Amino acid sequence: MLRKNLNKLIIVFLLTVFLGFLFFNNLDLWTVRRNFSTIRYQKEIDKYAEQFSLDKELLTALIYVESRFNKNIKSHKGAIGLMQLMPTTAFWIAEELNYEDFKLEDLTNPETNIKFGSWYFAYLYQKFDKNLIKAIAAYNAGEDNVRQWTNQGWQADLELKLPFSETDNFVRRVISTRNYYQRN
Repeated sequence: MLRKNLNKLIIVFLLTVFLGFLFFNNLDLWTVRRNFSTIRYQKEIDKYAEQFSLDKELLTALIYVESRFNKNIKSHKGAIGLMQLMPTTAFWIAEELNYEDFKLEDLTNPETNIKFGSWYFAYLYQKFDKNLIKAIAAYNAGEDNVRQWTNQGWQADLELKLPFSETDNFVRRVISTRNYYQRN
């Protein structure tokens, strides 16, 4: 009986410490889950980060935030694979990369998906004058939206919320995850 009560007390104590840690450190369960996730496809990430002159921790963060390394994931909007590429974007990338006989099923192949997503992010990064925040926002919300926000005075300042809350959340998670991977 004493042992059973002691076990309950220990569990309550540990749960209280854990919840206090979350509350006082402004963490969410998403962040905790990320810290325990295994990085997959490191060989492909390293290869395409180098090929397209990207920071490998940034590329890893994009993949984690987009898909949590699930190569078969498909979003409710139709984005496919590790880097959540939209079909029209993927066909355009295939054309730009002279990738013959491209099929949407190819996006479930980690090699192809990471190559296409890396190329596309490098394209956005260059297009938005190497502004990381704008490039990440464009990866999520599209070039046209970011161009429109910029024309309306948005300066990619994370001190302010981005115009779309989904994109704001996405950009912050990618940056936070990249910083986490850089430290670890």
